Amino acid sequence: MSKYIVEIKPEYEDSFKGLMILGAKDSNLFVDTLAVEDLEELNSDYINEHYGDLQDTAYQKGFEDGKAVHDKGCEGCKYAEMGSDTTICAECCNGYSNQWTAKTDNKIEVGDEVEWDNDFTGDRFIVTRIYQPYGKKEQCDGIDDDGDVYRAVLIESLVKTGRHFDIESILEDMRND
Repeated sequence: MSKYIVEIKPEYEDSFKGLMILGAKDSNLFVDTLAVEDLEELNSDYINEHYGDLQDTAYQKGFEDGKAVHDKGCEGCKYAEMGSDTTICAECCNGYSNQWTAKTDNKIEVGDEVEWDNDFTGDRFIVTRIYQPYGKKEQCDGIDDDGDVYRAVLIESLVKTGRHFDIESILEDMRND
């Protein structure tokens, strides 16, 4: 049996009585009806009953991909520290409110496609060089899909789009010629 989600527009909710289903098989058409009382409403109870395992899996993946940080620190935690300021403490901090922090690698590298933080123009470019001139803030150069060049852009003003190109090997080949 297949299941589908049907969204009823707000202006029809009061007058919605059911669905008519039109089908075709071997050049024959058929019609079936489903009354609204025969339909299952998609709500949190339905999701918990039918997709609880999926939710548990997603929760576990979130836990493994992230790091739980106790909001008041964790003293005497028996688990190994995962960094200078973070300890995974699922057991000893279980009764406390935990702040969840995504464990994403936001470090921008050569080959990353980036855009300006909070940029509404959609301007994106690929980082071709990263440098830090004379102790100043880290900067980069890059090139966009039209061949326009970006120079001395502050790294802190950029965010990764998630795309990465192997431009490092191309640049290395050019340096060796």
